[in-house]
Amino acid sequence: MTSGAVPGQTPDNLIGQTIWSETQRGVGYRVERLLGQGGTARAYFAVRLAPGGHSPVVLKVILPKIVRESGETALLVIRKEAVALGRLNERMPPTPHVVRFVDTGVLPFSYGYQVLHLPWLALEYVNGGTEGTALDERVLFSVRATGYAFDPDRAARTVDALAHGLEEIHAVDVVHRDLTPSNVLCCGSGDTEIFKISDFGIARTVGLSATFGNVMLGTPGYVAPEQSLAKNVPIGSHTDVFSFAAVVFCMLTGEHYFRARTTVDAYQEVQRVERRSLAEAAALCPELRDKPSAVSALDLALARATSADIGLRPKSARAFAEGILPWLTDQPRSVRVNNRWLGTVDVLRPSPSRIEHTFLVRHPAGSDRLLLGAAWNASGHCLAATPAGLDYFDGTGWSRVPASEALTGRRLCTVERLRPTTFLVSAEGARLVEVAREGTSIFKEGPDPKVDYLGIDGDLEDLAVLIGRVQGAPPLLCPLVGRRWLKPLPVHDVSHISGLGRIEDERWLVTGRSRQGRAWASLYSPLAFELEPLPVPEARALLACASRKSRQAAVAVGGDGAVLFVEQGRSVSVTVPGRPDLSAVTVDAAGQAWMASTGKLWTQYPGGPLECVWHDPNWRSPFVRIHAEMGHLLALAVDGGVLEYRAQMLSPAAQA
Repeated sequence: MTSGAVPGQTPDNLIGQTIWSETQRGVGYRVERLLGQGGTARAYFAVRLAPGGHSPVVLKVILPKIVRESGETALLVIRKEAVALGRLNERMPPTPHVVRFVDTGVLPFSYGYQVLHLPWLALEYVNGGTEGTALDERVLFSVRATGYAFDPDRAARTVDALAHGLEEIHAVDVVHRDLTPSNVLCCGSGDTEIFKISDFGIARTVGLSATFGNVMLGTPGYVAPEQSLAKNVPIGSHTDVFSFAAVVFCMLTGEHYFRARTTVDAYQEVQRVERRSLAEAAALCPELRDKPSAVSALDLALARATSADIGLRPKSARAFAEGILPWLTDQPRSVRVNNRWLGTVDVLRPSPSRIEHTFLVRHPAGSDRLLLGAAWNASGHCLAATPAGLDYFDGTGWSRVPASEALTGRRLCTVERLRPTTFLVSAEGARLVEVAREGTSIFKEGPDPKVDYLGIDGDLEDLAVLIGRVQGAPPLLCPLVGRRWLKPLPVHDVSHISGLGRIEDERWLVTGRSRQGRAWASLYSPLAFELEPLPVPEARALLACASRKSRQAAVAVGGDGAVLFVEQGRSVSVTVPGRPDLSAVTVDAAGQAWMASTGKLWTQYPGGPLECVWHDPNWRSPFVRIHAEMGHLLALAVDGGVLEYRAQMLSPAAQA
């Protein structure tokens, strides 16, 4: 039900109303704007209002005409879908590659002379930022900005993510049936990018024949023939494999695999044995075009996966992915690819004068939770170490992660993001543990069990540096090269190292507090076993550090409002007005710095002044970790309070 009268015949009079949950006490969904409409449902942007904080969601409401034609069937399908997708949330962490189910219910709706009960779903809102939210938007942006679609490395990460997502969907006996580039949502950028399968409007649980009315199901060019015009052909995981292959062709070329615009024409095109080659597309990246053997192998894999004969298709999404990933991952990480992506960054950054700041308290401050370390991923999920174990923030609330053998009986030290959707936990006894949806496992152990690792930065498969601590001894800088430990460097004139930031391939900014009780910073070259001291601002300590290696830049912050900027070997010190103790900092891909003090958030655009953009005196716990993508930020306080920032472009009228 809603907070007001039963809605009238105009669907968008839901905007501004609050729909209250039927199953979650005290939870409502304030509808703010229409996002779009498909053949079966209308999608709204809404804010979930709950005692534990506010969070953005997508509210999908089934169309009145579908409910009128389908009756109870529409409610049955939605409920079965909600139960199936809800099972994906039962484990912590939840699956990162499927848009998370949040809630479901029915909404009374006046439709002519009838009052219909429209089923609705509340789903995770994915903030895509300025590159675009849907996969087709990101592919198009890449083509426009660089001249090419996805490079092999980015395509491989997308394929692996979609295979994982489809595996989990099929494991709960659901067939998506409409996987398209517009139904894959994206967040993050570069090495933080995450891909999520969305839009289950025509998904069907295995064994359920019910569908919505007489709506033609699926998108021409992506829909498998067995669900459009084919008769007596079963629907199953092979149906989604067909669509998966068509999506892969699009991400590699920026074009549709099948060009037909109608279901009948697409069906006829699929029946032909011949398939288009990737090499025919102008936007195929040179890293693949220059390898004809890879193109031929990928062409063959795509043709088999889209065969009209379901017996010729791979039996699962994972089997299909394993057939093409070797041809994508067996490519050099060329400088050309990296420069191509970095060249788009300045295109993405809007002028500060055109931005409106929007803040949302995802989780209120003031609880008795104590975070020892935490890390975010780009979808707004966070893993945190506490004295009692691991806690996970899924965008709406905190949950305890079940204890694992790899961590049982060990004091936790810190958490870092290892890959876009996995985390690395440091525990006492020099143990590093990977935490993923698939489970928890020992990643690496240090050579000396007396060492605790308090900070980690770099590529743990290539070159990384860890901050080591041994009780009663000087702090250590511990290099890890190709998963092999090098000799640690004791830093004798320092009492505590608090931050690491990689500014070049083989050089880090290291910050902390000297034994004389003053701020300390140096440039560390692990392969050369060298420390180069830097001038520092007048302060008691530098408490946090962040960097962007692509810009050879880092920022460190600390007590007394101290800020140290290091870029391309040059350092500059400034002091924040009021001299607040700054406890957390980050830098986004465009070089915008964000820093936090207790109850305040500060920012600085490249070349611009420091600006306080948020202040709440009721937040009395310091912030400990900030994650920033362009146009989106999440700040975490030591008591588990979560603040979200979103940049919104001002309308032309507002700009005027």
